[in-house]
Parts: sequence; C-alpha cells; structure tokens
Amino acid sequence: MEKRNFNILVASIIICMSVFWLSAYSFVILDIDPFHNIKNIFGGDDTVVITIKGNVVEEFELTLSELKSDKYTQVKDETFHLINAIGREFDTVYSGASLWSILEVENLLGVGASTFLFIGADGYYAETPLSLALAENNTEKVLLAYEKNGEPLFFEGPVMSAIDYSVIPDEITTHFTIKYLKTILIE
Repeated sequence: MEKRNFNILVASIIICMSVFWLSAYSFVILDIDPFHNIKNIFGGDDTVVITIKGNVVEEFELTLSELKSDKYTQVKDETFHLINAIGREFDTVYSGASLWSILEVENLLGVGASTFLFIGADGYYAETPLSLALAENNTEKVLLAYEKNGEPLFFEGPVMSAIDYSVIPDEITTHFTIKYLKTILIE
C-alpha cells in the first residue's frame, strides 16, 4: 500500500509541474498577463490597455482611465444587437468610448487610412477589416467598451470591442465583438 501511495504522490507532482510549466509557456507565447485583471481591480487604471498602430501618424497607447475620460465621446448604457458564432441573436448593454472620437481627437489617422481591425490579447481577430467610414458614421455603435450590463468587464476585458450588428454590412459574416481587446490596427 505504501508503494502505491508513493507512486500517486510522484505522479501528482509530475502533473502539477507539467501544468505549471505549460501555463507559464502559454503566458509568454501569447503575451498574456495572468494578473492583468487583478491589477485593474486594485487601481490599475494607469496600465496601457489599448495600442492603436498601423497606418497612423504615430503609435498611440491608451490607458483605461484615459479611455473613460471626458476627452472622448462616452456612450453610456447603449443596447447593442449582436449575433454569436452559432447564429443566436441577443441584446447586450455596453458603455464605453467611441472609436471614432479617439481617432479624431488624437488626430491619429495616416494618409490613405481606410480600415480598422480589432485584435485581442489572445490573438483572436475578425478576418475582415471594417471601413473607417463605418466608425465615423456610427459613432455610438462602434465602441471600446469597458462596461457590460452596467458592470465593469472582468472576464472579457478590461476592454472589449462592441459593434452593433445592424451597422455591419450584410455581406460580412465575421463577428467583431473582441474580448481582451489589446490592439487596433489601422490600414
């Protein structure tokens, strides 16, 4: 019986070490900070949460406190109509800053910039970039959201993209609500 218990102990230690090292490797490869959301809960609003790059005048970094400031157009408790990957339609209430107001206030757009693409910290992105005209013409329907249903984002953020499905052109079937939003690529 003692040998069996010893074997179970050794196997448990090996499994725990494997999980630890595989997790650490994943965090490094995906550039994910596992404590990112914890920092935001305890006063981490000064951590850079979004980087805007690509065809811009200069790369721009945005903190959560800057995103929430009155410098940009704030949209509060706006209902968004969404369709998930399996075709289920639902409504969700978001609060956040208008993407277009950020681009306009900071005068970020480079010559010939015409599209934008949201990229999550986990590497997920929509396959089809959207026209900047969509963000300009629908300022309250293309958001960098920091609240969902009146609560700060925790498991999906601290920031996520939110685009009302009604403003997306019919021929585009990709989903543009990107959790863990980290980068906005302007092309």
